[in-house]
Amino acid sequence: MNDCIFCKLINRETPANIVYEDDEKMAFLELNQSAPGHVMVILKRHGKTMWDYDEKEISSLMVGVQKVAKKVKNGMKADWLTIGINHEEKRGVPHLHVHIVPRWNDDGGGIIQTIVQNPVAEDRKKIAEKISNAN
Repeated sequence: MNDCIFCKLINRETPANIVYEDDEKMAFLELNQSAPGHVMVILKRHGKTMWDYDEKEISSLMVGVQKVAKKVKNGMKADWLTIGINHEEKRGVPHLHVHIVPRWNDDGGGIIQTIVQNPVAEDRKKIAEKISNAN
């Protein structure tokens, strides 16, 4: 995709601090890191959502996340990691990507559930039924 910054990184049209790459995927430092060593992993074929990829590609992405997560944890001597997927993103880069954020016990950050604050008013059982019955 011509206007996708990640596709430009893949095509070497924009510089990046690449930490891992193979034929299908790439990992690089996030430009605006939440913590030292904050990395993003992407598939090289452009897709905005996980539904734009087949099972083999998604599996390859997750294997890449596994490899890179270990490198980040060990390289940064992190206590733990927060890993999140940006899927169908509306406010940032429209290319499926996985964030790997190294964490330290005293970093002051919260757990991933603290990112969105949208109180649940509906019964949990009804929510589960909606999801279970959806296509």
